[in-house]
Amino acid sequence: MKLLLKYRHEFDQLSSQETKDLDKAVKSVEKFIESSSKISEVDHATRDAHAKTYATAKGFLTISESLPDFLTEIFDQKEYDLLARFSNGNLVINKKGRDSPLYGFSLKIKNVKGQDANFPLVNFPLFPTNSPSVFLNFFRSVNTFLVTKQDNFLVSVLDLPSLIKNSLSLFSSMFSVDLVKKILKFIPKRKDFFFSFHFDGIGSYRIGDYVMKIGLKPVRNLSEIGKDELQRDSINEFISLQDSHFLLTVQLCENLEDQPINDLMKTWKNAPEYLLGKIVILQDSALDSKSSTIENLNFNPFENAENLQPVGKIQQIRKKIYEASIETRNRLNRK
Repeated sequence: MKLLLKYRHEFDQLSSQETKDLDKAVKSVEKFIESSSKISEVDHATRDAHAKTYATAKGFLTISESLPDFLTEIFDQKEYDLLARFSNGNLVINKKGRDSPLYGFSLKIKNVKGQDANFPLVNFPLFPTNSPSVFLNFFRSVNTFLVTKQDNFLVSVLDLPSLIKNSLSLFSSMFSVDLVKKILKFIPKRKDFFFSFHFDGIGSYRIGDYVMKIGLKPVRNLSEIGKDELQRDSINEFISLQDSHFLLTVQLCENLEDQPINDLMKTWKNAPEYLLGKIVILQDSALDSKSSTIENLNFNPFENAENLQPVGKIQQIRKKIYEASIETRNRLNRK
C-alpha cells in the first residue's frame, strides 16, 4: 500500500463569503423547523432533511480481523452495539403514494473510544455541486419558500424568483461525468427494495491521522423484495421476519487526484479498501418510531470523537446546519 494522505485543517476551511452564506442558511433552517410540523402535518418538529422515518432498529457490528493498526486503534473492540435509522431524504414527510427513491441509512455505533460514532449514509452519495455558496443559497431558498407557502401562499409567490434563480445556479453546476453515470445507473433501480442499495457517506471522515470514505452494502441481492409495497411496510416486515446482514467498508485517501476530498461530484477510484466489519440488524428489533424518544434520536457525525470527524468544506457547512437543526428540533419537541 502506498503512503496514505494525512488529514490537514485546510481541507475544512470556508471563505468569508461561504461563511456569510452559511449564517443565512442556518437562520432559514431554524425557521423551517419551527414550521415543520405544519408543513408535514405531524405533531412534532421534523428534521430539515430525511424527515420521514421508515424504521429504527437495533443491531451490532463485528469488527474484521487482520486490519491495519490505525483502524484497530480506533475500533479496538471485537463487537459494538448499534442503532440504525432508515429514512427518506425529503425535507417534507410524504403521506401519499411512493416516496422519491433517495434514502438514508444512519448508524449510531455505541462506545467507540468512549462515545458514539455517528455515520449518516445515503444511497446517492454524489453531491450536485462543489460550491458551498451555490448549495447554501439553494437550500435557503427552498426553506424560505416552504415556510412562506405554509404561512401565506400568495406571499410565497414573491419568493419564487429567488428560488428559481438559485435552482438554476445549482442546475448549471451539476454536470460531471461521474454524476451522470451515477444517475443513469440509479434510474433502473429506483423501485428496488431499500436494503438492496449500497449506502455511502456524503464526503469524507477522519480515520485517525488519515481520511476515509465509509460505505455499506447488503450481503445478498434483495432488489426484488417488496416491489409493490411502500418502503416503510417492506422494511418493517423484512426486519420482523429475519436478521439483516451488511458489510461496512472504508476506503482510504492516498492522493487528491484519485480520491478528492472537496470534489463530491466524483467517485473515488483506486482507493485502498478494507472490510471494517459485518453489521447485523436483528430480527424483530425495530423500535417504536412513533415514540418521541426514538424520533428525537440524533445521528450527528460532528458528535464523533475527534479522530472520526467529517472532513471537507461541504461537511463543514453541514456541521452548523446539523447543530441548528438539532437544537431547534429538540427545543420544540421537549415542550
